[in-house]
Amino acid sequence: MKKIFYFAALIGSLIFSSCQKFLEESPVSEPTTGSFLRTEAEMDVALTGVYNSVNWNSGSIPYQINFDNWTDIGVLRLASTAEGAYDASHGSLSTIWTFAYTTIQRANTMISGMEAGKSAVAQTVYNRLQAEARVLRAFSYYHLVFMFGDVPLFSQPLLYEDYYSQTKSSKADIIAFLYKELDESAGYLDWSVSDRGRLNKAVALGLKARIALYNGDFAVAAEAAKSVMDHAGLSLNPQFGALFTRSGQNANSGKEIMFELMYSDAAQSSINYIPLGQGSRNLGGQSGRFPSQRLVDNFEATDGKRIDESSVYDPAKPSENRDKRLKYTVVMQGDTITQNNAKAIFDMYHTSTLFLNGGRWVSQTNNDFSNAYGPVKNGVGYLWAKYTFNDENITIARVSWIFMRYAEILLTYAEAKTELNQIDNSVTDAVNKLRKRAGLPDVEQSISSDQNKMRQLIRRERTSELALEGFRWFDIRRWKIAEYVMPGKVYGASKTAGNIAATPDFKTSTIKDLNNIADYSSSDAVRFSRDNRNFEPRHYIFPIPQSELDRAKTLTQNELWR
Repeated sequence: MKKIFYFAALIGSLIFSSCQKFLEESPVSEPTTGSFLRTEAEMDVALTGVYNSVNWNSGSIPYQINFDNWTDIGVLRLASTAEGAYDASHGSLSTIWTFAYTTIQRANTMISGMEAGKSAVAQTVYNRLQAEARVLRAFSYYHLVFMFGDVPLFSQPLLYEDYYSQTKSSKADIIAFLYKELDESAGYLDWSVSDRGRLNKAVALGLKARIALYNGDFAVAAEAAKSVMDHAGLSLNPQFGALFTRSGQNANSGKEIMFELMYSDAAQSSINYIPLGQGSRNLGGQSGRFPSQRLVDNFEATDGKRIDESSVYDPAKPSENRDKRLKYTVVMQGDTITQNNAKAIFDMYHTSTLFLNGGRWVSQTNNDFSNAYGPVKNGVGYLWAKYTFNDENITIARVSWIFMRYAEILLTYAEAKTELNQIDNSVTDAVNKLRKRAGLPDVEQSISSDQNKMRQLIRRERTSELALEGFRWFDIRRWKIAEYVMPGKVYGASKTAGNIAATPDFKTSTIKDLNNIADYSSSDAVRFSRDNRNFEPRHYIFPIPQSELDRAKTLTQNELWR
């Protein structure tokens, strides 16, 4: 099959053209899937529908872009769940729930319906198509179980009346189901695929490793991750920044990108507004999402030390002598930014800044400084660079959203083995691959020989490597640090160029030191800040959406939200 998946226009036209005749001729009382999925082509169309549903499209952006901005490392233009002022009626909760169960229902419908055509399709093809649907279903359940806890578990299509009699399965039972599903599915999938955008064995095992890590099943996580490392033939892209540009993604050096949400040139509506939504106001962007100081200060200095312990870090020149990933993740004072084939200097302190015009740098009005929704007046002085400054027109960008890449597999393996206190050369080698690309020295022996110090370093690495990729919301909950990082203000850069905030304190407590949590209380008056967030123990998981409780009286609310 020579298809690219995830195209909304494609699935609409495919389903309509494939089903039109059936819809005209079959009685309404007959189940669609019982008659439809009798050939490989029809099964493939159904699978395209399942893939398409993984596009959690919200305003032409993948919904997962919000997740890290709901944490301490990011902030949204408007109030969100991050502020803690939400309940079961909050729209974000029902949005996630609906997106996830749409995929689950489509996968269940396909898996059940394709049984009618099993004898007409080669067994290996049948098993592969079914396995892809099962992995996509597991992908949705992973979101549900770690965001909501106990949720309804369905492996068959729901009948109309089933919607009103749902009950919850335990988180433990669902995770056991997912392990089994992913193991069996991996057995039917190859390590590589001919069509970009499709799942393979590495993604199935990578998802199992992620679920196991989040659930504290470290031996399971390490084994699954190691299998990918040993057999999938993957490596890191030498250029970190290339991962988040369309040209870099097309090349996919090292095959680092394992699972992506793709956009098509063939469909005018298939566009991604991530660059538009977080880009510079000076270059046509709308700057609606911003990184925080805590993220900036998580990146090490080039001597491999956290900034409070580094001899080369200078708070007056915070972008110098830093982890290379910082400049590809966060836009800082004085950075040259490129957007829509134009260049400007990012400046958070002055009413004008420099723009490249006809080969000359000229001074013009600085909208990043003056606009009410810009990074100074609405954010905390920074812009997101990741996914933003690529080689496209930001109003019709088609840069892929990455669901999984090899860097995560390396970090999962390293963390799982560290939590098992099985730190050996394979662990330090996995981390050093990432550090080498970032321009950082190898892990010191004094760190690798100490489980707590290695844990601290891996958590720092994970935050720097995966920022804005949808992991931080889950990480701060499984590490049990959300209560330390979420309450209070979101801090940013120094308010003025002439009054530079000092290096923050990371050692106000043992747990804050371990988790690289900077404290900004001593520099409150001189830093940009936003919000005044609240966090309660019940915020470790979301409540079941009220709309679902109203629909199915058999569902019960999570205990802390009752």
